[in-house]
Parts: sequence; structure tokens; C-alpha cells
Amino acid sequence: MQNPLTTNNFKMQQLLETADIDGYIQFIRQIVAKYSFSDTQKEKYQYGIARIQRRQNEKNLNMAVIGEFSTGKSSFINALLRENLLETDAVQGTTTASTKISYHTQKSLWLKDYRGQRRQISNFEQRGGLGKVLQEYTSADLGNNNIACLEVGHPSDFLKQGICIIDTPGTNSLESWHTDVTKDTIREQADACIVLIDAHKPFPQSFSRFVEENLLDVLSSCIFVVTKIDLIRPKEQQRQLSYISQKIESDFSISHPLTLPYSSLFVLNGAGEEYLQQNRESEAKIQEFLQEQRVKIQLQRCFILLEDTMRELQGNMEQIADAQRRKHEQLQSVVTTDLQEFVTKKKLKYRRVFQEQEDEYAQLFCNMMEDFIKDEKEYILEKFHEPTTEGEIRQFLSSRLHNLLEEAKDRILTEAGMQEDGTPVFFEKISDIGESICNKFEKKFKKEYRQLALLAHDIVSDIEFTFVLDSNQMINVQADLSIKRQVSENLQQEDKSFWGKVGAGAAAGAVGGSVIPGIGTLAGAFFGGIAGLVIGGAATGDTSRATEFRQQVSGQVHTLVNQYFSSLSDSLMQAYTHCAASCLGQVEKVMDNYLKSYTEAVTRMRSRERQEQQEAERVLQKIQNDLQLISQKMNQIQSVKKELAGN
Repeated sequence: MQNPLTTNNFKMQQLLETADIDGYIQFIRQIVAKYSFSDTQKEKYQYGIARIQRRQNEKNLNMAVIGEFSTGKSSFINALLRENLLETDAVQGTTTASTKISYHTQKSLWLKDYRGQRRQISNFEQRGGLGKVLQEYTSADLGNNNIACLEVGHPSDFLKQGICIIDTPGTNSLESWHTDVTKDTIREQADACIVLIDAHKPFPQSFSRFVEENLLDVLSSCIFVVTKIDLIRPKEQQRQLSYISQKIESDFSISHPLTLPYSSLFVLNGAGEEYLQQNRESEAKIQEFLQEQRVKIQLQRCFILLEDTMRELQGNMEQIADAQRRKHEQLQSVVTTDLQEFVTKKKLKYRRVFQEQEDEYAQLFCNMMEDFIKDEKEYILEKFHEPTTEGEIRQFLSSRLHNLLEEAKDRILTEAGMQEDGTPVFFEKISDIGESICNKFEKKFKKEYRQLALLAHDIVSDIEFTFVLDSNQMINVQADLSIKRQVSENLQQEDKSFWGKVGAGAAAGAVGGSVIPGIGTLAGAFFGGIAGLVIGGAATGDTSRATEFRQQVSGQVHTLVNQYFSSLSDSLMQAYTHCAASCLGQVEKVMDNYLKSYTEAVTRMRSRERQEQQEAERVLQKIQNDLQLISQKMNQIQSVKKELAGN
């Protein structure tokens, strides 16, 4: 008997090599490993690959024998084994599990339960032989309902060709779950099915119903063996075979079904050379069909996995393309806002608001300083009228007046917070005005860029912008440009001489010349002008001369004091104006920074979009390349299947 696994049929051997099932398995593994499929999809692939791999690792070709009770199923299997192993007079419905019979040098029996555990039966010779024990374990009477499968080893020449016979419960069993055992065997274990048809009663209603309900999707992998053909008159045998073949083709829509005659009785009896030759030819065709069908089944399973993979990757391509399109449309819809114009208008508006509020406070500050200065002037002039002699007046003018002016200036600067290391009293108020405007601008700005902020969070959240458009980052930006701190730093840098010397200037007085405009010059000129009067006169104690002398210099003293404090007031207001201008500048810098940060964010987002687009195109191209490879593999499978079908 020809071994189908080592066939000399060169064409068949070429097809088997072309099929390359292991190559398809490896290719599918590589594709699945390259992509992030869902857990469900991964499990599906793993199960499918394992299923194919498991069958590849099995050396045997699994042949399931299916037939109704009394079709001669047991006799057919016994004939293949060339031994009466299976009971042929079993009562209908007693077979409770499938039986797998494969080649072994010695007869053996294993029981396999539903958990996959196996137990060997070694004493069957003492119990009447393998056939007797086998019948016992396939009978429901023994209560062996936990047995899922019986595995039989047998030294048969037919099995030695690498074939495993799977005997299933009868399709017309009284137990409905017997049908489930048969269905599971067909789909999960069998490479091909031998469907037995009684030559005398070829198509009973129960058989047709079983085929329609359970075999329609696997009919292409079925061989129809007509048993008991020897009971038909020789002249009618071929006509009966033709009838059965045509009936199968018409009823079940199968093109050219493989229909083979078989006579089990003559094989077992060793008589009837004509039937023996016919049986040998049928057995050879069964072996060849099994080999082809196993390759077809494995190829089809690979094809289905490749088809699923292609569908999954095509879905991924659509998702990637849709996501990129949505991101681009979102970005385009939100970056069209002209924030340059928005910021320009807000700067003009809030400059007016700032100036209005600042002018109002400036008047209050000016009035407050004038009250202080008025009190100090009155105090100094009162001191000017206290001396009672000309000498005391001269002494007052030469030293006391200078000291009083300096002391008054120190007190006024202290009240204004202008002493060394002091903060001007107006600084807090101006800063509050600036911060209030910044808060209002921030709210308006956030309203304008709200959509961009959401977009930035959704599609580019992995990029750390220097200016991220969300509330927390906005607070940080404002903190970095705090009006109070920035104004203070700005004034210290831009007018360091003024702020650094205000205390020293107050202490030096007119001698060194204060940086407060006019004070040092005015004081020096005054003392120079009256120096002659002080030196030229006598420092007498005559009170009558005091009145005359006081009247002589009174005008100049009043002028000096007034101009001295006027210059001081002007200097304080200049400092106030400088601080207010710096504050307004910082407010506008805050607004400009928002615009700058927005622009940078948009630039970064567009750059990120370009990078993502390039990455998406790279991924899409990779998927497209793999889809082409998958398509090529699928075409190869279809080509091999067609060649096998025509072989």
C-alpha cells in the first residue's frame, strides 16, 4: 500500500512544499507581534496559531468515521484494521465517547477525561481482550460518563501509514449529546471525514437532517464511502454508486463528491479478490485525500487568520487617518483667531483704565504729600521766628535752618516710604491697579483661547510647552511677571542711582547735592546768597536789630523754604509717575507675553502636528506594506488550494 506521507507523486510533493504551513505560521506571528491589537484579538490569534501549530506537530492524519447505526461503521473500521476489534452487534445508543485508534507496535488502551488527564488500561488481556474491554468502556451501562475519549494503539498496516481513525457515536443515536461529540470531533480534530452510506438505504431522513445541520460547512472535506456494496447485484453496483453520487451533489450542492465503494465483509473473510482490489483502491484514494485535505484545512485556517489580520490592520489605518484628520481640523478651527488684534485692542482699553485709576490715586497721594509739606513748612517758619536777637537769627540761618530742612525732608520721605530699603506707599496701590487689570485681561484672554487650550490638552499633552494653555500654567506665567516684583526690579535697574541714593541724598542735604532735582542746587545758592549778610553783620544781642534783620532776610527764607519743598514735592511726584509708567509697561508686557506664549504654543502644536503626520504616514506605509504581504500570502494560499483541488 502506498504511503501518502512519502508519495512519489512529484506534483503532490511540490504542492506540499509550496503550501509551507510553517512559513505562514511564522509570518502571522511576526505580523501580530508588530502591532498593538486588542486583548480579545490577541487571544483569537494565539488560539488560531496554536491550533494550526498543534496539528502541524501531529504526525497522524486524523480520519473521522461518521455514520448512522447499522451502516456498517464498526465493520468498516475493523476492515481497515484487518481485525474484528470493534463490536459489530452493539446496541444502538450505547457508544458514549469517541475512540481514537492510531498506530502502535503493541495493542494499548488509554482513557482520557475532560480535563485532559490520561490513564492507561494494562490488564485488558485478562478481561477478554482489547475489543471486549473497549466495548465495556464505550457502554453507558458502566457509568463512564467522565470519559471524553478512548485512545487505542494498534499495529495495523493501514494505521502505520500515519493515519488515526476516530470512531464517533452514531449520528442517529437516541442521545442528543452524542451528536455534540461528533460535531466537536469534526471541527477540532479531523483532517477529513469518512461519511458512510448504506448501499441499500442510502439517504434515510435522519441522515439527511444530520448532514444539513452539522456537515454543510465541511462537506468539501468529506469522503462518501458506500458500504455493503457487495449486497447489491454486480450489474447494479455502478448504477447505485452513480445514483448516490448524483444525490449527494444535488441535495448538498457538492461538485464532484468523492464517492467510493467498500465491502468490509470480504476484507475480514479474506475472500473475493475483485472486492479486495476495489477496497485497496478505495483505501489508497482515502489516504491521498487525507493528505490533501489536511493541507487544505491548515491552509484555510492560515487564510482565515490572515484575513482577520488584514481586516484589523485596515481598521487601524482608517482610525489613524481619521484621528489625524480630526486633529488637523480642530487645530485649524481654533488657531484662526487673530489674537494680535485682540491684544492690541485690550492694551489700548486697559491703558485708559489704568491711567484713570492711577490719576485718581495720584491726586490723593499729591494731596497727602502737600499736607505733610505744609505742616513741615509751617514748622520751619515758626522756628525762623523763634530767635529774639540778631545773633540768634544769624546762628539759625548759618546752621539751624539747614538741619531743619534736612530733618523735614527725612520725615516727608519717610511718610512717602522713600527712605533707604523702604517701599514707596504708592507702590502697593499702583501694583494693585496693575494686577487687577492683568486679572481682567487674563479672563478675557482665556475666553478667546479656550478651544486651543482644550486642543492642546487633548492632542499634544505629551509636549511640555513653556506656556501651556490651562489655568495652572497661566497662574505661573503671571507669577513670573508679577507687577510688584517686576516693577521693583525694573526701577532698581533703570533708575538705580535714584533709588540707591535717595537715603544718602537726604542725609547729605544741599552740601553734596541730592538726586532729587533742584534741592541741592537751590539750597546751596540760598546759603551762598545770604552768607554775606551773615558774615557782614555783628552777632549782637540787640533785640531791636533782630526785628529789622528778620524782615531783611524773611523774603529770601520764605522763598527758599517754599522752593525747597516744592522741589521735593516735584521729585516725589516724578518718582510716582516713573513707578506708574513702569507698572503700566509691565502690564503691557504681561499682555504681550500671553500673545507670545500663545504664538509659541501654536507653533509648537503645528510642529507637533507635522511630526505626528509624518509618523502617521510612516505607520500607514508600514501597514500598507504588510497588507500587501498579507494579500500576497492569501493569494498564494488560494493558488495552492486550487492546485490541490485539481490534483
